[in-house]
Amino acid sequence: MVRGYIFLASALLLGATNVSAQAQNAQTCVSSYDQNTDYFPQKFDTTKDSAQLFTIEYHNNYKVLTDTTASNQKYVLVQCGTPAPPVSNFPNGTEIYQIPITKAAVLSTTVVPYLEMLGVAETTKFISGGDWVTSSCFQKYLTGSNAPAEISVTNTTQSIEQLSQVQVQFGYSPGASDPVSNTSVASAETYENSVLGRSSWIGYYSAFYNLESVGTSALQTMTTNYNNLAKAASGYSNKPVVAWAVYNAPDQFNGNTASWQLMTDGYRKQLTSDAGATIYSGSNTNFTSASDLVNAIKDVDILIDETYIATNLTDVLSNYQITDASKYKFAKAIYREDGILTKSDMINVVNPTAPSSSYKRNWFRNVANNEAIHYVSTDDCNWDETKPRSSLATKFEGSAFSEPSSSAASSISAGVITLMASTLVALALI
Repeated sequence: MVRGYIFLASALLLGATNVSAQAQNAQTCVSSYDQNTDYFPQKFDTTKDSAQLFTIEYHNNYKVLTDTTASNQKYVLVQCGTPAPPVSNFPNGTEIYQIPITKAAVLSTTVVPYLEMLGVAETTKFISGGDWVTSSCFQKYLTGSNAPAEISVTNTTQSIEQLSQVQVQFGYSPGASDPVSNTSVASAETYENSVLGRSSWIGYYSAFYNLESVGTSALQTMTTNYNNLAKAASGYSNKPVVAWAVYNAPDQFNGNTASWQLMTDGYRKQLTSDAGATIYSGSNTNFTSASDLVNAIKDVDILIDETYIATNLTDVLSNYQITDASKYKFAKAIYREDGILTKSDMINVVNPTAPSSSYKRNWFRNVANNEAIHYVSTDDCNWDETKPRSSLATKFEGSAFSEPSSSAASSISAGVITLMASTLVALALI
């Protein structure tokens, strides 16, 4: 049983992935190189996605992937069996990789969902923080005979030895920024400010595996579903106000001083707006007193608590030092993130009758209604990690949602939503 929380970063919706019938990018090395052959007929077009922080430029036998969050760090991805371009053609610090990748290390758990969606999760041979991955099938992989080893965080020599056995490490090692040269690839999806921007990073990872066709198809499905849901929720005449809050407990890193924050921008603002609600936008977002924060949000309809760990309503109320919850509009609409982020979940938080009256949330749970945490178990695994993962999200092709009824509205204005931190951090299960 896994008790890891799901750290929010993006919510990734994947419907059925339909791979184009066109020629696919090679999954093996080239045996007879022809400089006039385009070895990447399937390309991920970064001019048409929502990501702002990476680009991919294609040449006949190599790709240039640029991560714009790290001083335009460039990675040259060369089709194996073909010659690499001269490194002098690129800026200092450019790293060169042979693709497709068959052995990887994962040092940021937010990467795992992308690899699962591409069907390459089992190329992970080493991992850091595997216990925090909330995918049931990846947890099953971690317990199998070919399970990836945990990267040492205390023995630098051992971690270097481990990382020298892979072609790429996604994220950075705990002990050093890059102990094995030319293997460290940034995982910066959580820096994207939009939900679809985070989802678009499936294209980033697909480039390392020559699986652009899978990435493109998945993103198209995500984008269509997200836009359909946003359009259906756009017509509410009364838009509830949502506050996203977090409690930072005293520890050695903050001078043993507690603080409280309201999160008002980035993907949260977009996700809230596209679900038919309005995000709290007061002038003060940082508080040294719980009472000051609670006073600021006393009139909001829904509270989403992103505190790292809070099991139930008692924990949430204690963190915010609320002794009489009945005084607040959000008293029965307090939610926590406890699973995979889906746009459908946010729709349901705002309007309990949408996308349908029988909809069951995956990501949010209402702690005010004593909705329990679901701890991920390998028994929950119902897909094949060697194939692209299917979606938990609800495919939506309907018309506009009805205005929330008075009973639904009252159930909203009486709740607190808690968010479970997830390894699907970067993905938008739209």
